[in-house]
Amino acid sequence: MKKFGAAEWLVMAGVSVTILLGGVARPAMCPAPLGAMAVQAAENQTPAPAELKAVQGEKTVSYHAKGTFEPTMTQEGPEDKAEGSTIARWSGTKKFHGDLEGTSEVQMLGASTNVKGSAGYVAMERVTGTLNGRQGSFVLQHSGTLNRGTAQLSVSVVPDTGTGELAGIAGTMSIKIEAGGKHFYEFAYTLPEKN
Repeated sequence: MKKFGAAEWLVMAGVSVTILLGGVARPAMCPAPLGAMAVQAAENQTPAPAELKAVQGEKTVSYHAKGTFEPTMTQEGPEDKAEGSTIARWSGTKKFHGDLEGTSEVQMLGASTNVKGSAGYVAMERVTGTLNGRQGSFVLQHSGTLNRGTAQLSVSVVPDTGTGELAGIAGTMSIKIEAGGKHFYEFAYTLPEKN
């Protein structure tokens, strides 16, 4: 019987959840197995490329943003359970602080397995706010897998989703979760050079 289920991929998404472990409700970041997975997920994320590709012929400027965020997620509907795996849908919000001040709306699908340490999730997240003084919105695409405890996480801007002063944005975000459950982001991105 699997002990952690959907919480495994939620941890990779930077989501604090409460699970029942041994009959006691505990934050998902506290049990050693999940905390270790969160740290490993952060360490194994796809690194931000040194230079992000720009639209051909357009000059861009590279930026870096960092700060904290607070996620809230709710399961949508019943889990789809089958032999060997469970699929669930989640929606939620995040509040960003630091170089990015704003909020986001998240839609996520996750799959957990009967094998401890194996799971996956995909998500789309619309971020709206002010990024280093520029207002607008953009969409992040998440893809995370956990293969018997080895995690890979990629979070990148969907091309051409930037609006307002963030039109033309491109980049990748990394997520770090401390043992106590505090969430951090680092965002390497480019924007078209201002005229």
